[in-house]
This record gives sequence, structure tokens and C-alpha cells, in this order.
Amino acid sequence: MHRQTTRLATLSFALLTGGTLAAVPANAVSGGTTVPLGTASYLARVSTPAKACSAALIDPSWVITSKGCLTADANGTPTENATVSVGAVDVSTGAGTTAKIVRVVSRTDRDVAVAKLDKPATGITPVPVSTTAPKNGETLQLAGFGRTATEWVPARPSTAAFAVSSVNPTEAAMTSANGADTCLGDSGGPALRTVGDKVEVVAVNSRSWQHGCLAVTETRQGSTEARVDDLADWIRQNTVPTPVSCPNGASIWSVRTDGGLYHYVHNTPVDGRAGWQVPSSGVGSAWFGRTLAGTNNTVWDIHRSNGTSDPIPNGALAHWVWTANGWSDGSVIGSGWQPYLAAEGSNRVTVDTTGRIIVIDPQGQLRFYRWDNTARSWENPNGETIDTGWGRFDSITGAGDGVFYARTPAGALYRFQYDYASHTWLQRDKSAGTGWQGFSELFSPGADIIYGRGSYGHSPFDGSVGPVLRWYRYSPNTDSWGPSASDGGGIPVGTGWNTEIHVTAAPDSCRFVA
Repeated sequence: MHRQTTRLATLSFALLTGGTLAAVPANAVSGGTTVPLGTASYLARVSTPAKACSAALIDPSWVITSKGCLTADANGTPTENATVSVGAVDVSTGAGTTAKIVRVVSRTDRDVAVAKLDKPATGITPVPVSTTAPKNGETLQLAGFGRTATEWVPARPSTAAFAVSSVNPTEAAMTSANGADTCLGDSGGPALRTVGDKVEVVAVNSRSWQHGCLAVTETRQGSTEARVDDLADWIRQNTVPTPVSCPNGASIWSVRTDGGLYHYVHNTPVDGRAGWQVPSSGVGSAWFGRTLAGTNNTVWDIHRSNGTSDPIPNGALAHWVWTANGWSDGSVIGSGWQPYLAAEGSNRVTVDTTGRIIVIDPQGQLRFYRWDNTARSWENPNGETIDTGWGRFDSITGAGDGVFYARTPAGALYRFQYDYASHTWLQRDKSAGTGWQGFSELFSPGADIIYGRGSYGHSPFDGSVGPVLRWYRYSPNTDSWGPSASDGGGIPVGTGWNTEIHVTAAPDSCRFVA
């Protein structure tokens, strides 16, 4: 199953001088048999400009392979054009389902990686990953698209039986009674165990002596597989969206055009279903300024003065707390917040999950302020500068601890994550798509859930077309967005919401569950 034809002499010399088994990347099964079309459709071929490898589909959107097959930057973004073909693959005709690899997550302790596809491989049953370790003497089937004993580039994958000869915490050594070895192109191919009528992946091919592969004269034999049977938790953490908990729903505050403040609860923010606790009456009046929900039932009022009889000046910041008994506090604890009352500044202020107020100031600086409610004082009354050059954004939305989304006037949305302890960016300018200019306001209850209001769509209640509130959910670990509506946008979870002065969600309503 080998596919590369150059540097074989050099590679063989490296094996002879290295003194350890399997010092060469493996890419095929030299003495195997062709997998019949219509079977084992989960077997996948990975192609890059420099090489070809093998893999197995373990989820409609993910394959498992050798980390040596793929290169990526620190964020997991591929650094070369890599594609996966799976299903009814025929290399000679180009048949099969092909997708681009958009994310790579590699192990540091062994030759294993999982790679995300840009579109799910629908109609193909993934192969499960085993949770049982390989044992000495056990027979496994090794499969891959690599070179064979007679073909440089086989059209279909091959498979052969190998026996486990030794096992260590991260690898298993394999030998074949008929002299077969994995070859160039088999790297990343699965070692499969059959249990009853079920097949599971025990390991992935890492390297071999290439014995019996076309144009290879090496007499030593044996293949080394990287174990995956103990990686279930790691695979799940990186391929399945992190669970989100919103124990009391998403607490949402809406300010209507008459200044009335209403408190809603979206009961189902985890999955974007339309279930609500709708208030029968308002809970406040004269909220004409910029309203911001904070943490621990705080509601901030960047005050817009109602006239000479109003004791609170324009641009003052008032701190309110909502409880079952109504409002408390109401202290004015800051001034000079007028820029966020203007239309061009009203979306340049937000609150994150920890309660930090984050702003893009008139000079284009990204700054934050934090109020200590116990000490009844600001940690730094002047705020602290995080970054400069943020004048390019017209909106910012806190969506986690140090996580916020920033939108350009043209509608491009970017995700950022800042580590306040080390004063460094964990992520910046991560594209979150385009077309977001259609929303008058974006707000979040935390856990990378975003609501957008001001667009049109189908009502989740009766299907009629009109203004809707849309729900989006991003999963950082899988770098993927939750399900979308049929029109390609976020899921409509409510109707209307287009005429309010402001709508804001308590940013600590939802959190990721470890």
C-alpha cells in the first residue's frame, strides 16, 4: 500500500542504522487483499501535496490517523491543503466522498491525530474506537490505501491479518505470518478488531520496515501501531461539542421603546429550542439609556437623563441588582460613559461571564473595568487597556471568561479569547463567518451562545415570515457551530425583538461543563 517512490534507499539506510523497529513511516499492506467495494466504507485516504496516508472515519465529521500525516499550527489549523476521501473510494476514478480537513488535533505522546472535515460524510457508518487494549498474540486486521507488493497507487484499500507481538503504554508491535508489512501510504490506517459482528479501531499505523512492499529490499519485517484504545476521553473532548449547562435558562432583559424593562427567560438555550417564560408586565420604567445585564443578577444602566427632574446625570453608570423581592442598590458608581449612549457606540460595550465590563473606547482601545461588589469599589477606576486598533469593529459581545466576539461594519465576525492572568491572547481574529451586519444587536448568555436580533426569518411558532430572534452556538473544542435553520442562519427561537431599544442577556446564565 505504499505510494511514494523516492528516497527509499535513504529510508532503508535509516532503518539499518537506527537499530529500532519501524523507523520509516508506513503507508500500505504489502501482502494484503483488496477490500471489496461496498464494505468497510469508513476506511479513508488522506491526501496532501507532499504525501498520501490512510485514516478511519470515527464520526461523520472526524477521522483518526497518524499525526505524521498532517501538519497544523498551534491552533490546529492545517498548514497545507489536506483532503480526505471516504466511502466508495476509487483512486483511479476519483470516486468517493471528498472533504477538506479544517482542523487537526494531535497527541503529544504518540503518533495519533484526529482531523475535522469541512462537511460531514453523510451516509457512511463510522467505525467505533475500542476501549480494550491489544493483547500479545491477538490477531488484528491492518488496513490502508498504501502501496502493495505490486502496485504503486492501488485504487482501493487493502487489509491483512497481523499478530500482536508486544504492547507498551502507547504502541503495539505487529507481525504477519505471511511476511506482509504496512507500506508507504498506510500510515494512519486502522488496526481493526472484530467482536461478534462489530468492528472497532484498536490502533493506527505509525511505521514499519516496509518488508515486501514494491521496490523495497528490506528483509526485516514488522509494523508498529499507535494505540488508541485508551484515548476515548481525549477523542470525545476534541470531537464532541463540550456540554453546556444553563441551569436556570438564559436570563434576558428587554427594553422597549417606552423605556419599560421586561425580564424574559429562555428555557432552552442549550439546544436552541423555542421555550420561554414570558413576563406579564414590566419590572421597571425610564430605562432609556444603555442597559447591560451583568453577573449575579446585576443589571447595569448607562443612564440617559430624562430631564431636570432626573437625579441621575447623563452618562452616569448605575448598579442595580434584581431579586425575587424586586430591585436593590441603584448606586451611581461611575461617570463619563456617554460614548456608549450614542448610536455608534451602543454596541461597543459588553459584559463577560466573570462580570468584567469590556468596551471599545473612542480611541479604538479595547479596555475592561471590574467592579468589586464586596469592597464596593472598582479594581481600577480608570480601567485597563487590553489592546489597541479596535476602532475597526462596531460591535463587541462577551461570551465567556475572556471570550468575546467582535464585528466589523461589513458584517465579518471574529472570536477572541484573552488570558487576563498572563495578559496574552489565547486566540484572536478567529473568523466566525460573515453576514452578521443584518443584526441590530448581538448578545450572549455565556458558553459561546449568541443571540442576534433584527433579522427576518420563519417564526418557530407558526412558520410565518417576519422579524425573529436567532440563536447560535459555537463549540471551541470542535471548532464548529451548532445546527442552523434551513435558510442557513441561526435557529429562530422567538419572533419580534426588532423594535426594542436594547436586549441583553445575563452573561453567567450558561457555562461549559468540564
